[in-house]
Amino acid sequence: MKDNTEFQNIILIHLNAPEDTALEQQVKAIREQSPENEQFFQDVKTVWDTAPLTQKLSAVNPKLSVKKFKDLLQQQIQVRPRSYSWYKYAAAAVLLLVAGYWFYPAAPVEPDELVKETRHQIDSVLLVDGTKIMLSANSKLKYPKVFAPGSRQVTLLSGQAFFKVHRDTLSPFNVMIGKSKVSVLGTSFNINYTHAAISLAVKTGKVMFSPNEVSSSAVLIAGQALKYDLRQQRIEWINAANANSWATKELQFVDMPLKEVCEQLSAYYHVDIVVEDQEKQAKKFNARFTNSTLEEIFAVLQQTYKIKIDTQATHITIKNL
Repeated sequence: MKDNTEFQNIILIHLNAPEDTALEQQVKAIREQSPENEQFFQDVKTVWDTAPLTQKLSAVNPKLSVKKFKDLLQQQIQVRPRSYSWYKYAAAAVLLLVAGYWFYPAAPVEPDELVKETRHQIDSVLLVDGTKIMLSANSKLKYPKVFAPGSRQVTLLSGQAFFKVHRDTLSPFNVMIGKSKVSVLGTSFNINYTHAAISLAVKTGKVMFSPNEVSSSAVLIAGQALKYDLRQQRIEWINAANANSWATKELQFVDMPLKEVCEQLSAYYHVDIVVEDQEKQAKKFNARFTNSTLEEIFAVLQQTYKIKIDTQATHITIKNL
């Protein structure tokens, strides 16, 4: 008789791929060599044919599954007491069954989830579809190594990111932000996600912002921006001029009130700037800065407005002269 271990492996491969006619003929030839070979084939096939009566192993307790298969083998031994020698070979087949390697088609493999976390520097991610994501310092992004068919989804866990999405009309691109979602086909936009709010600004194209599962969505086009207060669940439309300045290192102010200028400087330089007597500062500010320091911008503000800038340990105060 042919070596049982080798024959067993051939039988298993054959049962798993019955459409392989060459393998079927090989198994048939071995079976015809002797009654013992035929009996061995029938014993292994019995285990194979009976196994699908149980649940898929991914949905059951593995230990319980093993017990079920051992009970099944014991029943086969009682039915065929003279063929005890086949037990050890069939048992090997059952172990393969428990592993789910031969007997069940592999379950769909979920895309591997990767996490990109920045510390004190800017970094970027290039997704498999060609989408480019630039992450600000202290930001965290989760994304799949491979997108599922017809779906492109990433999760901004914290921080700020600028997205340049590769256009694909068949697969919308979704960014999950807590319970909120941004949906696009192909565009570029910036998201800033903190514990208090989500800020979204569109540079090119069009996006849809869904604050939660029950609230109405908002559609933004190029040049528009909004801020969603997570506590009050309220949307506020804001100026989008400097939404991605953290990435471009450029600040632009066009007919902007001093109070709003200082709010954007506070966000960019991570300082607290308080403007007093703002009602007297009616003049709008127009300027563009690239890779400038806060002190350089303050010098220009002092040339434009009659103000005094006091720098404290915790904040900066701007007062009228």
